[in-house]
Amino acid sequence: MRAGRVTAMVLVGLLAGCGTQGVNGTGEADKAAPRSSAPGTPTSASASPAAPPPGIVPPTGAPTAPGVDSVAPSQRTFTGAHLDATLLPDSAFGRGLDSKDQHQAGVFKNTHEQRRGWWSYCLESEEDPAWLGPAAYRGTEAYSHSLWTNRRTRPPQGHIMVSQHLVSLTTAAARDLHRVEQDILHHCPEFGSDMEAGTATERYRVEPLKGLGDEAYLEVQEIVYEGDTRTSYRAHVRVGGVLVRVESGEDPDRDATVRWAAQLARDVRGDLYGISR
Repeated sequence: MRAGRVTAMVLVGLLAGCGTQGVNGTGEADKAAPRSSAPGTPTSASASPAAPPPGIVPPTGAPTAPGVDSVAPSQRTFTGAHLDATLLPDSAFGRGLDSKDQHQAGVFKNTHEQRRGWWSYCLESEEDPAWLGPAAYRGTEAYSHSLWTNRRTRPPQGHIMVSQHLVSLTTAAARDLHRVEQDILHHCPEFGSDMEAGTATERYRVEPLKGLGDEAYLEVQEIVYEGDTRTSYRAHVRVGGVLVRVESGEDPDRDATVRWAAQLARDVRGDLYGISR
């Protein structure tokens, strides 16, 4: 059973092999800057400049993307391999990142029973609330986690920077699941969930995203644990029958998360549906 959604932030490094360091000047790779030459010591003019440290590079693309509801076949679906080929490359997120061995593609399943387990801490006295949705959804999916790996540690430590997830269903099923998941967030704005060493408080809010796909919203998650508050952003976009999810990992950035999701949504429209971006 998943303890609410705590694992999305508090244990974000475990999938990649642990680690909670940030990047962009705060990781070990950035602390070992060479000292400048001592006064009077000649410096080689032909020396190559130091390579930039690994880290996220903020996207510059538009935070919008057209939908496909009015032009795409509503029953069209895609294989996991097609979805995987559409995922953004690591270079879209920054430099020195790696998603090797972090790609997965296959069968997607989301049932009422699963949702009850995922959100069990929020249910309280409502044993089987209607807002969990009665339907089961089955399709295909592909996802990846782009990592920055600190290879100076033994063993190397992986740090999740960005996660992306594509789900293919019929348009009707994708529309329904997109709205069910949004309804759940509205019904679960705050609750406590058990951790190994205590209780965490989970907070959720939803922000609408205009001009992005056929439907879109931003999920903002806050985890309060032992006095520390961590925030993550997860953009949810529906493009016809494809659900696009992009989530920030360490050093979360709201604007970057939305722009990456928009870029992926444009690729879904162009590469999967074959419709001009």
